[in-house]
Amino acid sequence: MKNLISFLIFLLFAWLAIWWYYSCDWCSTDTDENVIVVDQKQDSEAELLAKKAYDDSVAAANKTVGFFAKGPQNQDVFRYIEDIKINKANGDVFIPSSLEGFEKQVADYLGKYQDQELIIHGFENNSEQQQDSVHLGIARANYMKSILVDAGVNPNRIVTKTKLHDYSYSDDGSYTGGILLNFDTLNESRLVEVEKSIATRILYSEFGQKTFQPDATLSNYTLELKNYLNKYPDKLVKIIGHTDNIGDEEANLWYGKQRANNVRDYLIAQGITKDKLTALSKGESSPIVPNDSDENRAKNRRIEITVN
Repeated sequence: MKNLISFLIFLLFAWLAIWWYYSCDWCSTDTDENVIVVDQKQDSEAELLAKKAYDDSVAAANKTVGFFAKGPQNQDVFRYIEDIKINKANGDVFIPSSLEGFEKQVADYLGKYQDQELIIHGFENNSEQQQDSVHLGIARANYMKSILVDAGVNPNRIVTKTKLHDYSYSDDGSYTGGILLNFDTLNESRLVEVEKSIATRILYSEFGQKTFQPDATLSNYTLELKNYLNKYPDKLVKIIGHTDNIGDEEANLWYGKQRANNVRDYLIAQGITKDKLTALSKGESSPIVPNDSDENRAKNRRIEITVN
């Protein structure tokens, strides 16, 4: 009897096992679905990684083309789609019309960040660097510097250097690129040089016009002078007008004073306290070159600013 009961119990468990195996479709389906979900997740992650790699490569490519300037934290100060061109014949740099206004962007940035300077790197390849008498890299950097100085940037806040770079010229003898612009914070020794250039400055402008119009050099210098006087509040400024020797000596003394007054009034209008400013004239009495040509006479018509 016990054997019969045991046998029946065995059959019952066997039947339950068979039923469970064939009837529990959701178990296997769920397992398959879990596998599918994991595979889909893995596929999704792979697609995201591939997309990110593509986006990164596009971003990297975009950051290597065009004409641009970088700040101290390697951030873009400005960037153009088109780039400048250098050539293998000389240190001249071709600047496309689409880059018009980059000089103002440089001047505005240096005006905003008085503790910084601009470093211009001009490219040279290996063969050019071996020609010691040419120095094309520094010539290219100086070419760019001259453009910025003409736009009113303080030359003492621009450093030019050569950068060795591997490149080849196209059939027409040009290479797209060749100039790097980087802004950096002035170190202590460079700051001393820059401050000396602010404390003693010669300005050339249309000071003799009936309607005085300050140029970019004066407006950029004003920003530097304001920053300098904020740092050294006890300093005082002398503005001295000079003329050439054309005309009457007494009249030239008067003209020099009027031109100095124009500059003084402009500085006051830009926020410099009038008590710090004195306008004087030396007329034709202190030429820096002989008054024997139009070019030299133009050099003598100047404003000298000294800060003590």
